[in-house]
Amino acid sequence: MYRRPPTSHRGAATGRVQRRSGPPPEPPVSLQQRMFWGVSFVVVLMGLLWLIWPVFSMLVGSAALAYLLDPVVDRFERRGMSRSAAIGVILLIGVVAIVLIAVFVVPTLAQQFAILSTNIADYLSRADALLAPAATWIEAKTGVHVPLDPLEIQALLPDLVKKISPDARSTIQGYLTGAFSSGLGLVLKVFNLALLPIFTFFLLKDWDRIIASVDALVPPRYRDTVRRIGREVDTRLGGFVQGQITVAVVLAVLYSIGLRLVGIDLAYLVGISAGLLFVVPYLGTVIGIVLSVVLSILKFGFDAHLIGVAAAFAIPQAIEGWFLTPRIMGDKVGLHPMVIMVALIVGGNLMGIWGMLVAIPVTATAFVLLSEWLTRYRASRVFGDTPAG
Repeated sequence: MYRRPPTSHRGAATGRVQRRSGPPPEPPVSLQQRMFWGVSFVVVLMGLLWLIWPVFSMLVGSAALAYLLDPVVDRFERRGMSRSAAIGVILLIGVVAIVLIAVFVVPTLAQQFAILSTNIADYLSRADALLAPAATWIEAKTGVHVPLDPLEIQALLPDLVKKISPDARSTIQGYLTGAFSSGLGLVLKVFNLALLPIFTFFLLKDWDRIIASVDALVPPRYRDTVRRIGREVDTRLGGFVQGQITVAVVLAVLYSIGLRLVGIDLAYLVGISAGLLFVVPYLGTVIGIVLSVVLSILKFGFDAHLIGVAAAFAIPQAIEGWFLTPRIMGDKVGLHPMVIMVALIVGGNLMGIWGMLVAIPVTATAFVLLSEWLTRYRASRVFGDTPAG
């Protein structure tokens, strides 16, 4: 006998619509809502920038110092020191370093400038004797007059260079008198400099809380991605800035010592400038070598001192290439020297000195974002799609 199949089974659906308990699901976020919150964030950010613009440079400088010093503070904390005490120790070390520079370095540089001022006449006479044969040959071949007389050269030089003379002391005194005459401006500048360590202290003290607050503003669905990108930017940017500053300071000391042993004038100024300009690849070394060679020729002529100048730059460069950069920076940076130079040039052309200061951070961030975009592109269906045959 034919039996009809059962209309229901235990545990199976009975055909009735099951109503869900609880509130109905929320509709998806519309594009208008996303645009509203995006524009709101931009408006609030622009308003805050407008309000703090008078102290914007001070806040940026304090934030940069806090970013650089936060890993050092964390190391002190891991050794059992409180965060406030660690920040105080670091700021105290910075103040002591500034005082030592003011006591020892600045008078030495002033003394070297005074020596250079008194020797300029001898330098010009020596340059005249060295360049006279070449000038005569150029005039005979091209008919162009090459000025070698000190008065002719002085007429062609900018006003600032003309003032490097035996009366430079009176010129500097005039600048100082003018600076002190504008008392209010001087007081404001000193006040701003005094605020720099105070702002840095408070930012360092609450640095982790500030980062956590910014992290909490990121939507949860994007938080993991933003954290990963932030860690990559921090690794690349922190490795570059901290490593470059350390290497630049070491090179400045080594260059200065080497040039001082050679005996050229302005040895400390040229050495410090060449070392600090190491942040721009090859620029500091090239400028330092050119200035040192010129100063050596003007003072000693073409003799063995030029070999000493070469050694004063070759030995620190060897130390930097074989020891400093591999040990301090390693492979954490990932920014090609050409990219760094292009970024500095573009930033300087767009925003002047501010553009040069933010060029490296912006470039490091852009490289990380570009790498993230390329990774997503290669993983997308567009990249792996096979064209229809």
